[in-house]
Amino acid sequence: MKTLLYIFIFYLTTISYGQDPQLFDNDWYLQKVNIDGVDHFPPQNSEIESVNLEFRDFSTSYSMLTYICSSISADINDIDNQFIYVLGFFIIDGNCTLPETIAFEDLYFNGFFDWQEPNQTFSYLIEPGVGNIKILTLTNLQGDIAIYGNTELSIFDNLSSQLTLYPNPVKSQLFLTSKSTTGNLKVKIFNLEGKLLSTQDVVLENQTSIDVSSLISGIYFLNVEDESGYMEVKKFLKE
Repeated sequence: MKTLLYIFIFYLTTISYGQDPQLFDNDWYLQKVNIDGVDHFPPQNSEIESVNLEFRDFSTSYSMLTYICSSISADINDIDNQFIYVLGFFIIDGNCTLPETIAFEDLYFNGFFDWQEPNQTFSYLIEPGVGNIKILTLTNLQGDIAIYGNTELSIFDNLSSQLTLYPNPVKSQLFLTSKSTTGNLKVKIFNLEGKLLSTQDVVLENQTSIDVSSLISGIYFLNVEDESGYMEVKKFLKE
């Protein structure tokens, strides 16, 4: 009986503390947010140095804070190794006045986090980048994504605005084209819950195809990484 009790306690502990410690050990800086398949990058102006995201572990509870000029803070019910369960957000108004800053705050706080809606779930994925860079991808229930790095430097300098994915929605074959990037690429496909479904090594000259015929209908993410370690994430819909 004692043995069973110890196993049960260990099991509960494993569930409660299954989150990736990297989530708390890094301060995260927003690189871009993708809503309805459209990339939006934080504006560069006198009001914004960076868009920060912080997670805090208080032993008995968790919290999340992200801020531009205004900030939203969340009480978190639990975090496991795939999902963040948010009880609710509250907002602290800032004093930014530039139209592009106000528009981006609305897109980020309302469009991605939907901060006025309680009891939300976000999936997350932490992957290595170049050198000591780590990449955090948050996904909301609508399939929109926010991508962060543990550095203020852009993680999209190499591939950003170079790769095109079509057709989208797709039935069987995805085509990946590039304006200038060529060579060996590592392509990973994740589902909406952040589960890795496949990894492929492809050679890209001007265009390459990716077979997605075995996927069921739904929203997926294509992570494309070049030989230097730079990464871009594309969302696609399988019909």
